[in-house]
Amino acid sequence: MTSFERWLQRVTEAAHRDSQTTATRVGPVQFTDIGTGPIILHSHGSPAGCDVGRLMFDDLLSQGFRVITPSRPGFLKTPLEVGPTIEAQADMFAALLDALHIDHVVMHAWSAGGPPGVLFAHKYPDRCRGYVHFCAVGHRWDHRVTWFERALLTDRAVYWLSRIAARWPEWMRRKYAHELGLEYDFIRADPTRAAVLDQFLTLVSPASLRNPGSFNDMANYRALQDLPYEAIDRPTLVVFCHRDRQLPKSNGDVAATRIPRAEYLELDYGGHMPQIGRQHELVTSTVSRFVRDCWSDQR
Repeated sequence: MTSFERWLQRVTEAAHRDSQTTATRVGPVQFTDIGTGPIILHSHGSPAGCDVGRLMFDDLLSQGFRVITPSRPGFLKTPLEVGPTIEAQADMFAALLDALHIDHVVMHAWSAGGPPGVLFAHKYPDRCRGYVHFCAVGHRWDHRVTWFERALLTDRAVYWLSRIAARWPEWMRRKYAHELGLEYDFIRADPTRAAVLDQFLTLVSPASLRNPGSFNDMANYRALQDLPYEAIDRPTLVVFCHRDRQLPKSNGDVAATRIPRAEYLELDYGGHMPQIGRQHELVTSTVSRFVRDCWSDQR
């Protein structure tokens, strides 16, 4: 077995660690279910998968929440056929809740998870206690893919990036921070924050098991016409940073201005991952307070 094959086996096993796959009315859905307390259903970005729940939510898990993260269709073990359209992915979320015998959740959508999160809040208001639009896609996506992002779509390129990261970790961390819009000097000052940044390649590996979902997102969002913001009657929190290098802030502005009574947390620091940025305490406290308020509201 070559070093590449050993690496591929290792990252594949890591991607599925602590996950489950359950039958739903729309097909098999892989998910992670971590923590105890008020339930947050997370709609992950792209490329990603259910493993983001295990790797990226220490801030909310430490506040006493339960985070359920399904692999959206085309990512890891959830077949693309389960939900190739944005609306079908919202239906998949509801089907998973039925299979798990869960009545209500707060929907938390990050990055490319935004459109199906919006449609879940709109289509299933009786299941959705509230909606968090967290640095998420809010309108037509016409992002020009950079060379670095293109490299993340091939297993061999990610393998070589992992070799570079092992040899020159400081350079690679700085590159991650630049891509995300994070202040690297702030991140590297704390080993815990730096460790989260080190998970970057883990979250996109193996690319071959995430690409069907990633390419499906690209096609869906380039064709996206509009989202039914005005029809959402659930409490909504929008979180976005001016320095986000993955998505322009207009994706947050459109949700905040069109969803009735939406609360808008506009950030100066933190880029696409503000839970570890300079304003991380404000982010965690605001999201935590919002989720608890949603669960205490009996509407």
